[in-house]
Amino acid sequence: MAITTYAAIDVGSSELCMKIYELSRQHGIRELTYVRHRLSLGAETYTKGFISYQTITEICNTLNDFKRIISEFNANCCEVYATSALREAKNALVIIDQIKIQTGFKVKLLSNSEARFFYFKGMVQCEKRFDTLIEKGTLVVDIGAGSVQLSLFEEGRLQLTQNLLLGASRIQELLHAMQEEAYDFQALIDEYIEKDLALFQRLNLDFTKIHHIIAAGEMIPETYFHLRDSKKDFDGYLPGKMLSRNKIQKALGETRAQLLLPTMLLIRKITELTGCQKVLLSPINLCDGLAADFAERRLRITCGHDFTEDILSASRNMARKYKVDMNHIENVQTLALQIFDRIKKLHGLGKRERLLLQLGVILHSCGAYINEMWSRECSYHILLSTEIIGISHKERLIVANMIRYNDESFPSYEELDGDFTREEYITIVKLNAILKTANVLDKSNRQKIKNVGVTLKDGILTITADTMADITLEKGLFHHKADVFEEVFGIRPRLKQKRTGKRG
Repeated sequence: MAITTYAAIDVGSSELCMKIYELSRQHGIRELTYVRHRLSLGAETYTKGFISYQTITEICNTLNDFKRIISEFNANCCEVYATSALREAKNALVIIDQIKIQTGFKVKLLSNSEARFFYFKGMVQCEKRFDTLIEKGTLVVDIGAGSVQLSLFEEGRLQLTQNLLLGASRIQELLHAMQEEAYDFQALIDEYIEKDLALFQRLNLDFTKIHHIIAAGEMIPETYFHLRDSKKDFDGYLPGKMLSRNKIQKALGETRAQLLLPTMLLIRKITELTGCQKVLLSPINLCDGLAADFAERRLRITCGHDFTEDILSASRNMARKYKVDMNHIENVQTLALQIFDRIKKLHGLGKRERLLLQLGVILHSCGAYINEMWSRECSYHILLSTEIIGISHKERLIVANMIRYNDESFPSYEELDGDFTREEYITIVKLNAILKTANVLDKSNRQKIKNVGVTLKDGILTITADTMADITLEKGLFHHKADVFEEVFGIRPRLKQKRTGKRG
C-alpha cells in the first residue's frame, strides 16, 4: 500500500502553521502533527502596507524550523502557500524571494477565491455533517484576516458567494485605534460591521431561511478546541452565551479573548441579521484544504462532493441576477459542449477548459442588463468584478476575454489585455471560436435548434440540426462564424438541416 507523507504550510495573517499528513487510498487523509508560530503579518500589512525586515527574518527562521520537522517525518512532498496578508503587502515579491533564498521554499500566493475554495475542500473532507447541512439553507462564514467570505448553500449546491472587507485583523486594528475614545465601544464595532452585512442580507438572503451557519477561519479552531477541552458534551455548535464580549473574555481569558473578539463580533452580527442561532464551528484551517486538494490531484482521493456543480450553480444564479434568458443559455451550452466533445482531437483541451467554456456560455449575456449595445464589454467587466469560488483569477480573465470578443474579431496576442502566456492565448481563441459557433445556432433566442449531430470527415465539420423550424436566420449568420472557426481549427463547419422532427 503506497503511503505519501505530505506537509502543508500556511503563511497566514496571524500565524505560520504547518500540518503533516499521511495520505493513502485505503485510509484517506490522516493528520500526523500540527505546529504553529504566532506572527501578526496581517497587522503590518493592513496598517503599514508592507512587512518589516525583522518580520521577514522571523518568517524565515520559523520556516527553517518547520523544515527540520519535515525531515524528521520523512515527508515526500511539501507545499507552502500564502494568502492576503502577504499578497497585499507592497514588498510581497521581495519577501517571497528572501524566503526562497533563506529556506529553499517556493511560496505560492493564493487569490481570495482560491483560498476560500481550499477551505471548502477541507470542510467537506473533515466535517462529516457538511453535505447533510447544506441541503437546507446554510450560510458558510469564512472569516479571514482581511475579509469575510459569505457563501450560501441550499439543496446541496452553492447558490452565491460574496467577499466583504470585514476581516478579523482589520477590525482588530479598529479596536486598538478607538477603544480608548469610544463611549459605547460595542455599539461602535456593531456600526462599523453592520452596513456591509446588512446590505448582503437584504440583497441575497431575504428570500432564504438560514437553518445553519458554519463558521470557519484562522481564529475559529482556537475557540473550537478550547470549548471541546472545557465541555465534555461539546458537539461543535457555539453556545449562544459565547457571543457577548463579556462572556468571551470570561470563558477564554483576556489574552485569548482579544484575539478572538473580532471574529466573535462578526458571527454575532450575522446571527442577528439572519435570525439563525445554530452556529457550527469548523476547526479546519487552510492546511486541511491544501491536503484535500493534494490528495485529489496526486492520489485521486475524492470526498464525494461535486465542486464543479457548485461552480456552475453559482454561475447560473449570477446569470439570473442579471436577468439572462436561461432557456437560451441552456440551449447554447448543450450545443457548445456537443461541438467541444466532438472535436477533442482538434482542440487538445481538457476537462478544465470544458468547464471554462460552460462558464463563458452561462455568463456571456449578463452585460445586456446594463447596456444592450455594449453587452459584451459590460459582461467582461461584470465577470472581472465578481469572484467565483473554485475559479482562479487567471481563469476568470480567460472566460472574461472569451466573452468580450464574442461578437467581433479576436485581437492578436500583442493587443489582448491581460498577462497571458501564448498557450493561454491560444486556449482563449479556441474557446471563443466554439462559443461563437454555438451561440449563432440560437441567434433568435427561440431554441429552434435544441440538439445537433456533429460529424468530422474530409476536413469538414458537419453540424446537422434536426428541426422542423425555419432556420434561415441561423444559416445566414453561420457563414461568418464558419470563417472564424476555420481560421482557428483549420476545418470548415457546415450547417445542415434535417427535417425528421426526432430531435429538439
